[in-house]
Amino acid sequence: MNQNPTYHFKFTKKICFLIILLLIPFFGLTQTQQECEKIIQNGIEKMFNKEHAQSLELLVKAKTMAEANGWNKESFRATNNIGANYYLMLDYGEALKYYLEAYEIATEMSDNSQVMTVLNNIAILYFQEGNNQKAYDYFLKAYNIAKENKLEEKKGLYATNLGLVLNKLKKTDEASVYINEAISLVKNDSNNSLMVKMALAENRMLKGFNDEAEKTALSILPELKGEEQIENKIFTLLVLAQIHEKKNDYPKAENYAFQARNLAHTFQDKVDTYEYLSQILAKSQKYEPSLLYKDSVIMMKDSLNSAKNTKLFENGKIKFEIQNYQYELEQTQRRLEYERKFFYTIIAAGLLVMILVIWIFRNNAVKHKQQEKIAELELNKERTDNLIREKQLREKEALALLEQERLRNELELKNRKLTAKEVHQSSRNELIEDVIKLLSQQPEVSRNENLSKYTRELKNHLKQDTQWESFFKHFEESNQGYIDRLKTKHPDLIASEVRFIIYVYMNLSNKEISSLLNITPQSCRKRKERISKKLQIQEGMTLYSYLSTI
Repeated sequence: MNQNPTYHFKFTKKICFLIILLLIPFFGLTQTQQECEKIIQNGIEKMFNKEHAQSLELLVKAKTMAEANGWNKESFRATNNIGANYYLMLDYGEALKYYLEAYEIATEMSDNSQVMTVLNNIAILYFQEGNNQKAYDYFLKAYNIAKENKLEEKKGLYATNLGLVLNKLKKTDEASVYINEAISLVKNDSNNSLMVKMALAENRMLKGFNDEAEKTALSILPELKGEEQIENKIFTLLVLAQIHEKKNDYPKAENYAFQARNLAHTFQDKVDTYEYLSQILAKSQKYEPSLLYKDSVIMMKDSLNSAKNTKLFENGKIKFEIQNYQYELEQTQRRLEYERKFFYTIIAAGLLVMILVIWIFRNNAVKHKQQEKIAELELNKERTDNLIREKQLREKEALALLEQERLRNELELKNRKLTAKEVHQSSRNELIEDVIKLLSQQPEVSRNENLSKYTRELKNHLKQDTQWESFFKHFEESNQGYIDRLKTKHPDLIASEVRFIIYVYMNLSNKEISSLLNITPQSCRKRKERISKKLQIQEGMTLYSYLSTI
């Protein structure tokens, strides 16, 4: 059947156009890493604006998207910032949960900086809770990773943090090592440089180097400007207060403590400053204001706990909303997954239909030609196979004939060698007999006892017939199994007849046989006739021909 090529092209074009139409909705479902990154960035901005509910909603959405697509980097950023949201909301337990999850994700990534970031966050969380030993452990892990990867700036930051936490643990000598290392590493970073000087001032104060500590603290105090430096300024003022307390200069200590109190605006900062004011006023024997600040500390702690409880209640509501949103997101994801599978199925079906249609048209176009070609090839193949078989058969026959000829020639050669040996042996024996006969006729030999003895031994040797035994052994080696086959077919043959038959089988002439058996050629012919009758050989068939068939 002839097909129009133009028709084929138009039909295929229609099929391709249909598949493209099916693919358009599927492409609309694809989400990219850039979109995920944009959602994370919006979530971080919301977090810094203290819009935690909206921030968490965006970050949970990005986390779900990243996990579904196997994007580790985006999954880590979303999870880590969810933890940061809860940290800012004072829900340290939930923050730790997400930090640890982010840590697991980071350990599977090739970029160690992500691992360091989350380790530092976990350490800060423990530091804020007052668990300084745990904070030290995680700061140290982050520091070691930075050290292994030769990240000097990060190494300086973590060394500073280690110095601060070791000061809290009263391990001042160990803290000094990290602080001195950090000084050289963060000198180009103004913010971290201030942190190192704060840690250095506290460390010197704890070691009793009050003058040096005061000089360091006073040098950084003017640089602590702006809203973002309030906590650092309170920390420095309290260090100065403690330095003058150690110098027994209580008025100056109170002065620095009051300056810190005036700056404190968070509950935690107020608790720290009020506790110190209560302590220093008591040492100045100002018991009434000391007790007032002590009561204020209790009230502040109650207020702090109340604020934390309120935060936790608000966090609980946000968690419920986030969980509900996450459930809806999962439902949407499942629906999208179902739609995606549905489109995959349609696309696969469309491709199969297109392939099938093209195959059918092409198959019909070439079917007849293929059949003719196949028939021609089959005929040629059959002819070729016949020629090959005939050639192989001829080769096998030729090889078989050559092998038979080779074996026959080998056997004849061996038998000729045996015959020659036997004839030689027989000739030698005849010669020995002639010698013995000649010696026996000499009177001198008969009178000599020793010569007579040797003559008798030669006669005995000739009577032992070792000639035949040797010949029989060599014949068996050259014609394996022949004698057994002969005796099996004709069990009534005697030994002398078997010996005669062997000579005939070896195609020896009557003269050769008569010489070996010491008989006349005429006797040899008569024995052949007698054995032929005994073997019941058909008339017209020679004894040799018959023996060759056994």
